[in-house]
Amino acid sequence: MAKRTSKHLLTANQLIIQKLKETFNQNGNILEEPNNTNVWLMSVAVIPFDPHKHTLPFQITDDRIPTHYIRVILRTSDAQTGSNPYVDGSDFFLIVNEADQTADFVGEEESFDEAPQFHGGDIPSALFWLKILTEPLLYLCIQDPFLTSAQRLALNGHENDYISPDSSE
Repeated sequence: MAKRTSKHLLTANQLIIQKLKETFNQNGNILEEPNNTNVWLMSVAVIPFDPHKHTLPFQITDDRIPTHYIRVILRTSDAQTGSNPYVDGSDFFLIVNEADQTADFVGEEESFDEAPQFHGGDIPSALFWLKILTEPLLYLCIQDPFLTSAQRLALNGHENDYISPDSSE
């Protein structure tokens, strides 16, 4: 459970990002451990969950109704291939309580047992898939947050970690 203990209260969106980073971000320390993988939260789209419009893809056994419908894209880097240009994405459902400063998955086991809904696609296609849920995106981190610019340059041959199709490079 993502929980804040300081006196500064986080917004629902901040609690969501905090929970997702705690869940998915993994620093594999790939420059020193070449068989490991860095995994990070690349992008997130969020809308309020509406039980009249949205259907959960699993049965819930309690009365916990999600407050947020979340679409997530994860990205990886490894020492052999650098930052992977292909990403995976899945939908998740959270209950966010700003008063208690908590964010919890609903149907966590079911959600994590399933294969990604967006599997092995390129970054532009993944961002398009996210934006089908909503725009603007809540969060975007194209570059591996565990590497410096110099490390990205050494690993990928450029420091951008991803050269977009519309960039001039």
